[in-house]
Amino acid sequence: MKNYVPIVWSFITMFQISYSQTTKTEITLTKLWETDTILKTAEAVRYYPEKEMIFVSNIGGVPPNKKDGDGYISLLSKDGKIIKKDWVTGINAPKGLNFFNGKLFVGDIDTVVEINIETGEIEKTHIVTDAVFINDLDIDTNGDIYVTDSQDEKIFRIVNGESSLWLDAKGFYPNGILVEENRILILSSSKGELIAIDKITKNKTVLASGVRGGDGIVPIKEGYLLSAFQGELFFADKSMINTPAVKLLDTRANKLNAADMSFIPKENILLVPTFYGNTVVAYKLDYK
Repeated sequence: MKNYVPIVWSFITMFQISYSQTTKTEITLTKLWETDTILKTAEAVRYYPEKEMIFVSNIGGVPPNKKDGDGYISLLSKDGKIIKKDWVTGINAPKGLNFFNGKLFVGDIDTVVEINIETGEIEKTHIVTDAVFINDLDIDTNGDIYVTDSQDEKIFRIVNGESSLWLDAKGFYPNGILVEENRILILSSSKGELIAIDKITKNKTVLASGVRGGDGIVPIKEGYLLSAFQGELFFADKSMINTPAVKLLDTRANKLNAADMSFIPKENILLVPTFYGNTVVAYKLDYK
């Protein structure tokens, strides 16, 4: 296990202070732990509270759109110990993942793989018609699955195993996705914007900006934590509309990416997969 603190903290602190007038909430992140570097191309993490475990999707060999069967899912303990590196194997390039009714759903290029959490068996593979590069995934309270296709710039929905186009998002390069009660949030990689889309009207509202290379979205009580793939973490205050997100952390100097994150709410712990860094890093979230 690695336990160093990035040298960029002094820069981060100054950056936060400079933005103190643009948000009501000031957040700090303190590194808690980092896994061993054996998670090959770790793209997404998801904390499963029912078992207090962390699931990690590992693309394996790149490019991340190659149907090579070397992708896998790993299991971690809540303190970052690798319980089972190869929990589920034989996936091509797993990325976004989430849970519903005892099943783990994983985006895999042009399909969504359904895994039984108790047995670790792949039970179904849902083909997403016309999908090119499924990236992130989230699930509504009724079980509808929403996925972003970053390459073809679309959002698909899977209902009762059947996929359909939910939104053509040309020009937005949608990556991260978060399903809320009345709207869908996407993080645009090309525009660097956090965008809310009404479920009924499909009207779009820009909530935050300045997150170039945007990847993951994590909801917290005060707003949203956002990752930028190159290695930056941001905060967007939910009380503000169309304002720059506040940078919290920058690990680019350490060559650690920041992909599709997750959160342990009871302990205020943010989990960040580092992609080419081949690790997952945990940070304690605190307020000043």
